[in-house]
Amino acid sequence: MQGLSVIILSYTKSEKIHRMTLDCIRTLIQSEDFINACELEIILVESNRNYLGEGYAYPENVKVIIPDVPFNFHGYLNIGILAAAQPMVALCNNDLVFHKGWYAAIAQVQKQNPRFKSFCPVQPKENIPSGMFLQGYEVRKHIKGWCLLAERTLFDKIGLLDEQFDFYYADDDYAMTLKKYHVPHALVLQSIVTHIGGENTATKKDEGEQAFQDQQAQRKDLPPYLFTDGYKWILKNEKLLSGHLKFHAKWGSVKSMAIKNKLFGMFSKVGLSALVKW
Repeated sequence: MQGLSVIILSYTKSEKIHRMTLDCIRTLIQSEDFINACELEIILVESNRNYLGEGYAYPENVKVIIPDVPFNFHGYLNIGILAAAQPMVALCNNDLVFHKGWYAAIAQVQKQNPRFKSFCPVQPKENIPSGMFLQGYEVRKHIKGWCLLAERTLFDKIGLLDEQFDFYYADDDYAMTLKKYHVPHALVLQSIVTHIGGENTATKKDEGEQAFQDQQAQRKDLPPYLFTDGYKWILKNEKLLSGHLKFHAKWGSVKSMAIKNKLFGMFSKVGLSALVKW
């Protein structure tokens, strides 16, 4: 297996969060025989500049980086990518539990299918089909922003993560970037990682009705489709709306995106995906 740099984002502001991050690190270390199989580098990008003064500490083998800029999801991951020394990079939340052999399963798929440069694990409770992997770019199915793995050289090709996506639409932008550069992505079916947050949270589309009414009254500049039942929940969160508008300013309208994605899917089956221009 190739050496692995694991970048974990954390904001250590409570004992609960501290314990969760420590469990993430502990299960990562115990998940593989990293001493003999490959080198492991753990990089913690910490948002709390005073975490030590507040009594929190992390193992000595964890490299802690405290950025001097406000939190930005892609920005903090980029800091970790630039600091990473190993040929494989994992971009991780701190609310993960790594299962035995999760990285070995990815390494096996990578060895047998070197065209793949990007990977994600599965959750233990997912409806997992048979086989080694699924190829695709669907966010939350194939691409899961809570645990992404990539060859470090991939970022030489596609560039660092786009920091205008500081949280919302970060996964969507990564998926589209892989399509643009024709980089195949694999969901590795035998790589198991539990995402604790993913089991306990959900998008609450029924909240923020007043925010939606305010947007409807004041934002006459917005595309009309955002006020339809299929999209109006986006207007209930200003940051989500901002991410949505940035995403479509970069990649195109909903209609043009649908057409391009359909063509991309059709042409990919016959090896002609490069004909689709993003």
